[in-house]
Amino acid sequence: MSEERTDVQTTTEPGPEADAEVARLRSELDAATQRANELLERARRAQADYDNLQKRAARDAEQVREMANEGLLVALLPLLDDFDHAIAGLPGEAGQGVRMIQEKLWGVLGDAGLEPVDPEGEPFDPYEHEVVGAANDEGLSNGIVKEVVQKGYRYRRRLLRPAKVIVVKRGE
Repeated sequence: MSEERTDVQTTTEPGPEADAEVARLRSELDAATQRANELLERARRAQADYDNLQKRAARDAEQVREMANEGLLVALLPLLDDFDHAIAGLPGEAGQGVRMIQEKLWGVLGDAGLEPVDPEGEPFDPYEHEVVGAANDEGLSNGIVKEVVQKGYRYRRRLLRPAKVIVVKRGE
């Protein structure tokens, strides 16, 4: 009662119909692969466009924020001048409270990016200073700022208001 099993392999040669089917399937596969590659490339470009759009939107939002801050700071410049005048007119302990308030205000404005342009003793720079007068001073070279009449201000490296200065001018 032993069963003998014999595996018989039949070999059949594929006919022309099978070759045609394989060729058709390869053609479909090539077309599908090409379409998938095209769609993948489009997706990559769309992602790059989206990333660039996000970066541009962030830059634009920062520029709008800076322009709004700049407008507010320009409106505050006369107040800063008034603080300087008030402190100059209040000697000793009477001006102590005003000086403390001014220091706190400058702490906030400095953190926001505002910085004074106070060029006393420096060479005159027509891009940052406005001459309102000339003086003779033997101790200073020609073209040096002798006195600052009104401070200038810069916001994030951009000049908001030039410093009004008196410059040394010798009649040579």
